[in-house]
Amino acid sequence: MRWEELFSVNVLKSRNLLLIVPHFKVFIKDQAMLIRPNFNKIIVLMPFPYFSNLALLPYLRKHFSFLRWALESRAESSQGCELISPKYFTLPVEALRKRNCYLATRSCIKALSKNPISFSLIHAHFLYNGFIGEAFKSLSGKPLIVTAHGSDVYDLPFRDNWYETLAKHILRKADQIITVSQFNAKKLLLLGVQSAKINVIPNGFDEKLFRPASSFQARSRLGVPHNKKLLLSIGSLEEMKGYAYLIDAMSFISRARRDVLLVIVGSGSLKEKLLRRIKKLGLEQNILLAGRKTHDEIPTWINASDFFVLPSLGEGFPTVLPEAMACGKPVIGTEVGGVSEIITNQEVGMLVSPKDAEALASTIIEALQKKWWPEIILNHAKQYSWSHLIPQIISTYEKVL
Repeated sequence: MRWEELFSVNVLKSRNLLLIVPHFKVFIKDQAMLIRPNFNKIIVLMPFPYFSNLALLPYLRKHFSFLRWALESRAESSQGCELISPKYFTLPVEALRKRNCYLATRSCIKALSKNPISFSLIHAHFLYNGFIGEAFKSLSGKPLIVTAHGSDVYDLPFRDNWYETLAKHILRKADQIITVSQFNAKKLLLLGVQSAKINVIPNGFDEKLFRPASSFQARSRLGVPHNKKLLLSIGSLEEMKGYAYLIDAMSFISRARRDVLLVIVGSGSLKEKLLRRIKKLGLEQNILLAGRKTHDEIPTWINASDFFVLPSLGEGFPTVLPEAMACGKPVIGTEVGGVSEIITNQEVGMLVSPKDAEALASTIIEALQKKWWPEIILNHAKQYSWSHLIPQIISTYEKVL
């Protein structure tokens, strides 16, 4: 019996789920779509910040990822879920950023008071949406689950007393907490969360989308060279992703080998700065900034590559690593956040210290010389498939009901 069938007749089937999210992109959307058959209905509540001066939008989209995600998500189909997106006014200054959770909560309560909906369970993604969830729990008496993904748990609560107090309040009120890595779970324990409330469930990958395919055909389709070793990295072009160090690493690699091409897929505020760095180092023929690609295009880029490289300075649980492994590709990642929980042995990948371009270059050169076995990597990736992880999420739902 398939897991979808196994969990189709359960306590949730007659219930409605209220899902509170900052966006409806990839890892949240995939999860919601696979959970959907277990519920009568899923209501997606996505508060949306807007601004009085629309001329500010290019600046805001560039510098504030929460807005960029929201703008992109509003164009996406909710695919069988009821989408409610109340607006609230804010500005990109620290004083108002700290008030966003209050402003968003007020807009959500107002929207749902005008159009009442019934729900039996609340699931909020990211701690700051947990504040909205806690308000609805107080109003409805329904249980609350909060998923802590990344910097919302390993960074923000440790910045100052305000964020710490807010995080502890939300975590105390939540009935159960899901987080994506053991690294995050340790941070939750430091914030006073009881271990019995913590469920470590990583973000998963779509098995139908991420699977091995012909490297030759993928390269032909993308128009990338067949006679090069292709390194691939995917992520936003922002400081935390560490691309400056990867570009510097390519400077070392290019001296040792002339057959290596690095492709970076993604967009962000550092694009021009990174292009200037590439030009300064004379790496225009060695590095390609391919721009942003749709999620459906990513498997082709992975299958075209020889290795996947993640040079991040901080992560929660980077789903892109299991996605690469699901295509049979070895991965190289910096030892931050939950990365070492994914790269658990040198048969599937290699770890390197962050912010060390020379060590990263040395690791990549070593990986290029090593024999890899795709079957071992594929078998390792199975534990991160949604078919393996969704039953764990359903079990957490049933626990609070």
